[in-house]
Amino acid sequence: MEPKKVKKQPTVDIYWRKLIFFALLFIVVFGVWKLIAGSKFFADIPEDQTMTTYVTTSEVALEVKDDGSVYKNGQKIKSKVTPERDFDELRLIVYDKNGFYLNNLRVVLTLPAAVASETKPEILAIHGVDSADASVVDSSTIAYNATSVSENATITIVAKIPKGTIKLPFYDQVIFLLSSFGSSVWLSVAIIIPFLTLIYLFLLIALHQRTQRVSIPDRAIGAPPMALPPAVVGVLLNQKIGPREIAATLIDLSLRGYIFIIDRDRGFAFGKRNFSGQLLPFERIILSKIFRDTIRTSQDEINEKFVNHLYSHKMSLFTKEIYSLATRLGYFKENPARMHRKYQYFGTLLFFFALACFFLTFKYFPTLPYAVFLWIGMMVASVIIIVVGGRMPIRTVLGREGLSNWLAFRRYLSSPEPLPYEQTNYEKFTQYLPYAIIFHCEAMWARRFADQEFVVPDWFLTEKRGLGLKDFCLALYPIIGYVGQNLASIREPGYK
Repeated sequence: MEPKKVKKQPTVDIYWRKLIFFALLFIVVFGVWKLIAGSKFFADIPEDQTMTTYVTTSEVALEVKDDGSVYKNGQKIKSKVTPERDFDELRLIVYDKNGFYLNNLRVVLTLPAAVASETKPEILAIHGVDSADASVVDSSTIAYNATSVSENATITIVAKIPKGTIKLPFYDQVIFLLSSFGSSVWLSVAIIIPFLTLIYLFLLIALHQRTQRVSIPDRAIGAPPMALPPAVVGVLLNQKIGPREIAATLIDLSLRGYIFIIDRDRGFAFGKRNFSGQLLPFERIILSKIFRDTIRTSQDEINEKFVNHLYSHKMSLFTKEIYSLATRLGYFKENPARMHRKYQYFGTLLFFFALACFFLTFKYFPTLPYAVFLWIGMMVASVIIIVVGGRMPIRTVLGREGLSNWLAFRRYLSSPEPLPYEQTNYEKFTQYLPYAIIFHCEAMWARRFADQEFVVPDWFLTEKRGLGLKDFCLALYPIIGYVGQNLASIREPGYK
């Protein structure tokens, strides 16, 4: 009896730097949420002077300083005077469902000047208060009294102080000025900020493109201008590595005899031949990602690699090596990966700064509810920086000249004119196919061979018979497109 096969449970690799980053991010977000959700903006509970089993009497002394700060029984509290259009207001919750009965509650408020008669006092009492009143004691003192205060009552005292009595700090004056702006003003700011960010980046890119202009060739050249790996040509063209660079690398490795592709009725597979030849570092990395210790990898096995990894360190190294090679060849002023990360990090920090300010506005700036539009606009601007900033051209003179030559080769690949019949033309089709994929013209390149005989290359194995060029393309493109797209999607952040 054959032993029963036990299906191995999928594992997920852990990248500790990413884990620590997201853990810290969670702690910050959770802390902000607890700060907002767990805090109440109430004054300190009045301290009891005498207490019996059922009846409590409390008297609290409050003093307003000339800068708007408030002191309770000689100690400064968080509450302060807030400016309004026609007066400055002190609004303070002095009792909020404290859980015990008060026979008498008396709050004595001392003002910073002799304006008690001009001040409008109010006492707001709900949920079980027998009586409540406010009266002027002398020229600078107001008394608030409440009797028979139940344990579920809420009492708020209000003092509308004449303008000019309180000399508010500059900070509070600015907040008051901002609070006078309506929702339409803040909404306009939220729209203007990302719009100006986008305009600025586009102008900056246009300025760099003017100083780094790449000449568009008038004539086509019928062969690659230099022996460069297709992935490096893709970086020279786009300044980034995407699914097409990965797909072109797989076909290039097939052409050079390192791997072969198997097309099946249900799925596909990759086979390994000989890896003893000269391989570039990024080519060895992608081969080790696909095959590991096996000589053949099926579609199901490749799918497991995608499912079981949130990020793939090997694919990040694959990208890094291509960027490094293109930089060492002198095509870029700085490594494109470093330039991408610079904009990504700045945009990410700006996004989370705006997100934190969005939540903190509700706690520390309750008079500026519409200011959240400002932070929303900043978050949109940060996303624009991340997406658009990486397009900044950084090619050197050598890079611009090289790209101009490759664009001349692209004119040849994308030409609508059919190629003249030659016995070995089908080899030219597959030989230049990786570059056609890089230049987004694989369909136009195939159309140039539509009227010629086609022989399926030996690195593409299929169960189907009599495949023409069109059938070959319909079989090959979905395979390499699927693998390229998924391998590109599992790279670590900062290596896109």
